[in-house]
Formats: sequence, C-alpha cells, structure tokens
Amino acid sequence: MTIGHPLQGGRFFAAAAHRPHTGAMRGALLVLLSLFSLVHAAPMRLAFDAVEPWKRYDEQGRASGAYVEIVRELARRTGTTVEVVNCPLKRCLMLLQQGEVDIAIGLHATPEREKYLRFLATPYRLHASDHVYYMRMGEAGRLRGASDLVGLAIGVKLGSEISDSLASRVGVKLEPVPDNRNNFAKLVAGRIDAVAIPEDQGEYLLADLHLQGRLTKAPYREPNGSSRSVAVARRSPYASQIEALDAAMAAMRADGTLQRIYQAQYYDHFGIGRDTIDIQ
Repeated sequence: MTIGHPLQGGRFFAAAAHRPHTGAMRGALLVLLSLFSLVHAAPMRLAFDAVEPWKRYDEQGRASGAYVEIVRELARRTGTTVEVVNCPLKRCLMLLQQGEVDIAIGLHATPEREKYLRFLATPYRLHASDHVYYMRMGEAGRLRGASDLVGLAIGVKLGSEISDSLASRVGVKLEPVPDNRNNFAKLVAGRIDAVAIPEDQGEYLLADLHLQGRLTKAPYREPNGSSRSVAVARRSPYASQIEALDAAMAAMRADGTLQRIYQAQYYDHFGIGRDTIDIQ
C-alpha cells in the first residue's frame, strides 16, 4: 500500500507502508521538501511604501532600512527571496487584499485589515513607539499634560495615525503637512509650537537634520503599548506557510537577529544613542 502526495504536473511521491522506518521517514522528508520548494519557487513579494527610517530608499534607489532587512532575513530562513513591489499605502493595501503581493511590514493591525491579512504571532517589535511632542529648547515645560495641548499650534503629518487621534480633541489646533521634515523646519522657524510624531521617527529626524540642542521632547507623551507583526496576505500562497514564517521570526527574536538589525540599520546608521529610545 502506498500513500500518494499530489505535486505540480500530477506527479506523486510515494512512501511504501511496508518499508523500514528510516525509508518512510526519508520519503516523508522528500515530500515535505518538495512541497516546500513548490510553494517557495516564486519570490516573496513585499508591498513597499517608504516610511522613514524603517522603509526607505538608499543612494542607489534600492529599498533598504531595518524593516526591509527583517523581511529579507525572514525570507532567507524560509528558503526564498524578496521581490520589492513599490506602491503608495492605499495601493499596497489593495494589492494585499487581492493577493497580488504576499507580505507587508509596518502595518497596524485593525479588524478591517485582518479580513484579508494574517499577522504573525511573534512580533518584530514588542511595542510601537510612544507619541511624543518636540518643542524648541526652553519651551518644553509648557506641555506637561493633555490639557496643555489646547491652544498650541501642533504640526502633524497629513493622514498619520497621530493626526487622526489629535483631530478628535476639542481645542487642539493642527497644522498638517505631507512630510514631517517640513514640520521640524516650521518648528525651528517659530511657525508652530510643537511637532507630534512617533518617537522612533522623531529621534531619527532629529539626528538626520542635526537638530539636537535646538529641539527637545516635552514631558508629556502618549504611550503606545501595541506590538507590531509582519502581515501575510490571506490570498497569498505564503498564507499556508504562516507557521513556518512565525517559527522563523521567533528564532530571529531569540537569537538576537532582530536586535542586530536595529543596531546596524537604526542606531549605528543614524548615530542615535540606545539610551535615547529603546527599540525591541
């Protein structure tokens, strides 16, 4: 008696039930390897919308940054490569919904997105960054609590999560712009009172724009304890490999790979001190 396993082209790998135990194990292993190769023949398509500093373009115009390196390492450990698909956020979400791309990183999980995405159980970040407020040196003491936001002109990035959160608060005056670099320029010039931004992005911009000593964080901050996990499109062939992907991510966390990527691609690359912000 044999047990057949259908593969591409109608061929079968069969393991004879009466063969020695080692032969059966070898046959089963061949089946698993064949199935794994079949699923992983095509590169893993990454939906890439640039969000500095985590997903950015290098000097040669290639996708780079800590999050991109995490996905590349995840692909390497599961036997495939990464194909970067450039798309604005809305188009990326549409492609994920249709299964035209396989994977995304940097997305916040919502009930709506979970209808067409599966998020790995092991996060690449244990918690997202707090929302903080940068102000000019000597003025940060003006913002010690939520009530102090009233009456301040606050720069936000258009369409960002923090912008949407602040928009619902009575008496808070928002100054939205497409790019947070513009917000920092306006703050330095005295055109706004504060910039609201996730702390990891703020510390990167502070270093990249050489504004240390001119701007500082206000005492008031809004904690964000939610974790962040890689998302796999439910219509992607990789959705059937979610356990293998999660095991690879768990190994990356356990063996220190994630911390090494953050050290090289965030702290060292931009000259940010580890005592400034803790990325886990």
